[in-house]
Amino acid sequence: MGRKSKNKKRKHHPQKKEQWAKQLLPHFQKNGLRNFTMDDVAELLNVSKATVYKYFKSREEIVQLCVAVKLEEIRHFSEILTNKKTPFLDRYFLSLEDLTKNIADISNTFLADLKYLFPETWQTVNDFIEYALQILREYYEEGIAGGMLDDASSSLMVMSDRFFLQSLSDPDFLNSHQLTLKDAFKQYFKMKFFGIVKR
Repeated sequence: MGRKSKNKKRKHHPQKKEQWAKQLLPHFQKNGLRNFTMDDVAELLNVSKATVYKYFKSREEIVQLCVAVKLEEIRHFSEILTNKKTPFLDRYFLSLEDLTKNIADISNTFLADLKYLFPETWQTVNDFIEYALQILREYYEEGIAGGMLDDASSSLMVMSDRFFLQSLSDPDFLNSHQLTLKDAFKQYFKMKFFGIVKR
């Protein structure tokens, strides 16, 4: 499985490592995580393998950072959704637009490889889902209290979102229904706000 990492001091340059993660992400999101090596990483970054090992001790550490960077990009939706200077419904659709933009390049292959090959890092995805659900709950409760949403149960609304997000994070579900992450998001939240009955 390639070179074993040695117990040596790594260079700690968060900005450089984040920059590298952003360079690697498009490749991983398109091609998945199954077969990449530290040689591949070095080639993609146009540095030597020895340089890569000065910053990262393993493939897992690289994947972990790449996922953290991607989740931070996705997390931006919460700033939009909680910005009370923007009209209530506008916040929903602007945050949905932002979410869709930031997940559009994540392939089903990437999700599957992350889930089955890097389960510890996959847990951070589950943690993020819980964070997103809490933000949505607060938004729904604000809308119900302010009379902008029907007086429904925010718990039921969040439960619906939970089922959706859990299905969405299951690459087998996406593949079996021939859905991309982007398409599933757009369809679900459109149905949520506009229903399925033609007007």
